[in-house]
Amino acid sequence: MQYTDADLRFLALALWREDPAAAADHLRRWRAAPHTADAHLDDERLFAALTADDRAVIELSPRFLFTLLLRRIRRDLASIPYTVERIERDGRLVVFDAGIVHHMLENDDIFAYLVDLLVSFERVETLTIRRPAPPGGVRRLSTTSIEDMVELAGLVDEPLRPMVFRRIGDIALFTTGLFPDAVRRGRRPTVISADVRPFRRWRLEDYEHEGRTFYRLASESLQSSQPGLARVLARLASDFALARKPLYVLGERYMAWARPYWRQSPS
Repeated sequence: MQYTDADLRFLALALWREDPAAAADHLRRWRAAPHTADAHLDDERLFAALTADDRAVIELSPRFLFTLLLRRIRRDLASIPYTVERIERDGRLVVFDAGIVHHMLENDDIFAYLVDLLVSFERVETLTIRRPAPPGGVRRLSTTSIEDMVELAGLVDEPLRPMVFRRIGDIALFTTGLFPDAVRRGRRPTVISADVRPFRRWRLEDYEHEGRTFYRLASESLQSSQPGLARVLARLASDFALARKPLYVLGERYMAWARPYWRQSPS
C-alpha cells in the first residue's frame, strides 16, 4: 500500500501518543519502508482515534482510510455469524454468510481490489469525445455513469475495452453496495443490455446481472495479458452478491462520517 506522510503521522500518534520518542522512531522507520506499517493497521486504537477526531478523516488519504475501514469490517465479520440486509425501508433480513464474506476479504487480491474500487470513486472524471461528422459534435462521458461507459466501450479500440468493461462492473458493485436504497426506490440505472428492455423499473438483481456480465467479459479478455487481475474479476463475477456485503457494511456503519460527500449513487 502507498500511504502519505499524514497517514503515517496519524498512525504513529494514534499508537504512541503518550510516548513521543517511540512515535518519532516508528515514523522514521515507516518513512523509509512504508509497507512495514501494515502490521499495525488492525490495532483498535486506530479506529478509536478516527472516531474521536473528525479532522483526521479529511487529512487522511482515501487509500489509507478505506484500508483501515475494510480491515475493521473484516474483523467485525470474523466475530459474528451473520450479516444484515435491508429488504424494505424498515425491514431487515439476517443472512448467515459472515464467515464466507470474511473468507473473501482474507484474499489479499480481493481486499486490495475493493480498496482500489473505493478510491476510484473519490473523484468524478469526465472524458470528452469528439465524433467525426456525421453526426459530429462533442460528447462528455462520466466514469461514474454506466450508460456513458457502455457508450465508451463501443467507441474505444478493442484492447481498451476490458478496462471499460471492468469499470461498468465497478459502478454496479459500488452502487448496489453503498446505495442499495436508491436502487430499491426504483431509480432506473441507465445501462441497457440486449436482453433488458429500457424504461422499466430496475431491481437490485438487474444491477447484479450487469455487474456479473461485465466483470466476466473483462476477465475473459484479460486472461492472457493480466492473469492476476483476470482471476479477481472472475471471482467478483461469480460472487458478486458476496463482494457487495463489505461495501454494504461500510455504507451502513461508517460512510456517513468517513466520506460525507458521498450522498447518492453515481449514475
